[in-house]
Amino acid sequence: MRVLIVGLPLFAKRLKEDLSSFDKENTYYSLDTYYNKWDKIKSFFLIPRVDVVYSINGTLGKSRVFDRAFKFNKKVMLTWVGTDVTKSKKLENINQQYLKQAHHYCEVSWIQEELKELNIDAKILNFFNFKEAKEIHSPESKELSILCYISKNREKYYGWDAVMVAARQNPEVQFNIVGTDGLGDQPENVHCHGWVEDMNPLFNEAHCAIRYVEHDGLSGFVLESLYRGKQVLYSEPLDHCRYVKNVDELSEQVKSMNEELKTGEELINREGAKFIDENFNRDKILSELIEEMKL
Repeated sequence: MRVLIVGLPLFAKRLKEDLSSFDKENTYYSLDTYYNKWDKIKSFFLIPRVDVVYSINGTLGKSRVFDRAFKFNKKVMLTWVGTDVTKSKKLENINQQYLKQAHHYCEVSWIQEELKELNIDAKILNFFNFKEAKEIHSPESKELSILCYISKNREKYYGWDAVMVAARQNPEVQFNIVGTDGLGDQPENVHCHGWVEDMNPLFNEAHCAIRYVEHDGLSGFVLESLYRGKQVLYSEPLDHCRYVKNVDELSEQVKSMNEELKTGEELINREGAKFIDENFNRDKILSELIEEMKL
């Protein structure tokens, strides 16, 4: 079996590397057909030679990759991840071939429910995976430290305003934000690091992670945080995370964790780490994905 992985470039590349390392019987390729001119050309010639086109991002609009895959009767697998659902809901013209002939997947139940509004009955099938359980340690600092990812140029969507409110109302708490360089004035306890290649030092010193977005699929940042035994404040109702529905709840949860730390609690999320080890371990996730590709 030969599989071409497209869609969100960073995740497509990582998944190709994971599958190639895990499964030596089949061949996997990944191409950035969004932004890379040469990869777009390569896909034109590669698609007739593969058995499956697997996309980490769905659409019911126009896609040259999907059109060519259907032309050569390839299996097309679309994994919907969040924002793509919102975009497809706004389309005036729905591509019926994509709707009816593609195999549709998503990572989590709330996206599955949204997709039903588009007449898509998606199967839950994950691709984020972790090699082995991680040894969990408490951060050395007794001062509450929170880690947050906010995408550059999309700060408002990723909850910048809400995080700033929480930071101002909890001045003793340190907020480390990656992804963005910041927006204008910010409290002294907020530190923006921009794009970070090695996240290990920041994860190691964090007690908690925040993911507060307008609309989300199953966030890899959240899964990574749980894998490392972090408390997570999340704007979606995921197991072993503290669900926050509004800005007030976000700020109150930060305050509550700060008080817990002061009273001697270590704030390690062992149940969250166990949840990832049991449900997102590499053997389970990749085996299920490969079997689905073969069907």
